[in-house]
Amino acid sequence: MTRLVVYAFGFIVATFAVLWAAAHVFDRVQATRVAYKYVASALTPAPSADLTVTWAAPDAALVRPFTPADATVIGRALQEAWQIHAVAQDSGISDLIADRFTSVAQDRALQSLKDAQAHGGRMIVLKQHATPRFFHKDGSLFQAHVETVVARYVSTDGDTLTTLRLTRESGIATLLHESNGWRLMSWERRTAEPLVADRAPLEGELFGFNYYPAETPWREFWPEFSVDLVAQDFEAMKALNANSVRVFLTRDAFLGQAAQNAVNDLQALLAVADRVGLRVIPTLFDLKQDFGLGTWAQDAEYLGHVLPVLRASPAVAFVDLKNEPDLDFQIHGTAKIIAWLRTMAGLTRDAAPGLPLSIGWSTADHAHRLLDQMDAVTFHDYQSADGAAARLSAVQATAGDRPVYVTEIGDSSFDMLAGFPGSETSQAQRLDQRLQALSSADGVMVWTLHDFPNVDASAVGGSPWVQRLQASFGVLREDGTEKPAADVVRNAFGRRR
Repeated sequence: MTRLVVYAFGFIVATFAVLWAAAHVFDRVQATRVAYKYVASALTPAPSADLTVTWAAPDAALVRPFTPADATVIGRALQEAWQIHAVAQDSGISDLIADRFTSVAQDRALQSLKDAQAHGGRMIVLKQHATPRFFHKDGSLFQAHVETVVARYVSTDGDTLTTLRLTRESGIATLLHESNGWRLMSWERRTAEPLVADRAPLEGELFGFNYYPAETPWREFWPEFSVDLVAQDFEAMKALNANSVRVFLTRDAFLGQAAQNAVNDLQALLAVADRVGLRVIPTLFDLKQDFGLGTWAQDAEYLGHVLPVLRASPAVAFVDLKNEPDLDFQIHGTAKIIAWLRTMAGLTRDAAPGLPLSIGWSTADHAHRLLDQMDAVTFHDYQSADGAAARLSAVQATAGDRPVYVTEIGDSSFDMLAGFPGSETSQAQRLDQRLQALSSADGVMVWTLHDFPNVDASAVGGSPWVQRLQASFGVLREDGTEKPAADVVRNAFGRRR
């Protein structure tokens, strides 16, 4: 009998090892595919479905009328010119420049590309607001006064960000209509001033849940949004003594034709939270995978859609600028990710002053980054619970006057066989241990309210093993009934009230 038990145990261990190895290989293959996809994206700029250039009415009558159709066509040319310029700097390929630049502007764009490759400098035009000044009677030449927001940064090794400047500029853009359409002929910069904004105060304890509905997590949340289901789930959180909820604003859901629907749904969610009595931590740019310079203007557009809504809502506690950006360091380069974060923080400060900001780092190891830009320090803690208190203390020691929130903690109850690798009971025990260890934080957010019957492979990876683990992090089962972990959370949050 003893030998049989040993053999059985050995079989289980061997099976687990095979599954783990297969999952690891599968993840490596997926990572390779993702890496190649990003390279392809960098070489082929995808134009925005929306026109990101905005127009003011001409200051005086033009020789040739400037029609809405002209605004669209010329605006698209301006938009694509600077997008192509950014993509060329990213890729080092100059062939794209001739598509939207000509004459003096083409020469200067090619020279800037050489300088960028030699010295590590990058320039990205994020916003453009144009006022027509001259339109030739035959429709061949057009000139506009253009106000822009521009990011410039330097990194010589890809890992260290040397400098970054975010400026508001103005100048004169002249475009020539040629056989392949409008092309930028010259750009004369006339003024430039830095974007400057103050930090926003933030205080108060926040304890609650990271949230997706059980049936529509990750990418399906906003396209399948149900205000009634959100209200039901928010009431369930209140019953567990939560006072806050962290939600994820998928980048692509708030761009393109469906953007206005998503904005309306966001307003509805915030209204429900305010009525129920939950503070909201919106997490921006969820599931953004491409950080190519050609996408940054679209990111500015995304902020333009969501920030007015967030700034207007009394339910918003603070804004989490990006979820776990440190996981993007290896593929995209640390310097580029840090430059992107600083740029998006600057745009957010400029558009929504007074709205507190944080970044949801995946571990405590990165929580010290960009402190000068942040109003709160937030990180996630999935490492051994034995060291949770020490990790928190180390972050608190560097945070200064900023509150420290641990915005993701959790354990899976996935039970493959007789309590292996976990169970609902062990999930509750581990969660209780971690909550006690993090009791001195200004708040904690549990991942997550629900178990998920379907897990988004594009969000968590293709490994079946990881997907099964991710499906079982909820304190509520798929049918809404409580696991033992629900009582642990109810008691821990109740003590903080």
